[in-house]
Amino acid sequence: MDSTEHAERPQFLRRMRQIAAAAVLAWLGLSGFVALNQQSMLYFPAQAAEASLLREAARSGLEPWRAKDGTLAGFRSLAPNDDPRPRATILVLHGNAGHALDCSPYVPLLRAAAPDHALSVHILEYPGYGARAGTPSQEAFVDAAADALATLPQGEPVILLGESIGSGVAAGLAAREPGRVAGLVMVTPFDNLASVARHHYPLLPVQWIMRDKFPAAQWLQDYRGPGVFLLAGTDDIVPAQFGRALHDSYRGPKKLISAPDAGHNDIVHGLSDAGWREALAFVLPPAAD
Repeated sequence: MDSTEHAERPQFLRRMRQIAAAAVLAWLGLSGFVALNQQSMLYFPAQAAEASLLREAARSGLEPWRAKDGTLAGFRSLAPNDDPRPRATILVLHGNAGHALDCSPYVPLLRAAAPDHALSVHILEYPGYGARAGTPSQEAFVDAAADALATLPQGEPVILLGESIGSGVAAGLAAREPGRVAGLVMVTPFDNLASVARHHYPLLPVQWIMRDKFPAAQWLQDYRGPGVFLLAGTDDIVPAQFGRALHDSYRGPKKLISAPDAGHNDIVHGLSDAGWREALAFVLPPAAD
């Protein structure tokens, strides 16, 4: 090694240390930014005035569903009292973005998929979404779902339909009230939201900094009702591998249904009519002959 190379080596090492230190500081800064702003980065509520939502609901054939204190808890479509078919209620827990009325297409779809039952469909509004006051969080969502469940009619089966982040809410509610939840329909679900975040942000320590992880697989360890897991084959938001992991970990009666060409936001209509009939037939009690 000549004298020039000998002189350049310490300078090179110093430069590498400076670059490494800068990279670590940038990583720490980005991690800190994500930790401080994670709630606004995780939840994407759409908000609207109650009067506007009520008009939109009326056009969709839905009526307001109110909490015990009179606030708007969501929207519903009730089966007629004189319908002779076996009754059941489906509680819809919507995804992360939008608000409850975005799930109005579920009402005719679910009724068409369960022609042997008189279905009432309730769509929950989360705190901080639509016209509902509050701040979005894991605890707030599950608490709101539990309060909603307490208002539903006793004596008829309640099926939870949770889509995306709503599948985590459904898991938390089933764990809290297993005796009241007759079955689960999990649409584009995940085993743990932190796993999905780690997939999208592999260089960040999301498993350590996330507060709201919605640990669905953990919550469902002791629940044994029938569960259907609906996966979208081209889902790039919650890739199907995370729903498959939840299905594989589930210990109750279970069915996996895939819509190979559907994405995260179009599985409602991307899944065939036969697929929806298969899903509801699995979770609803059989109608008497």
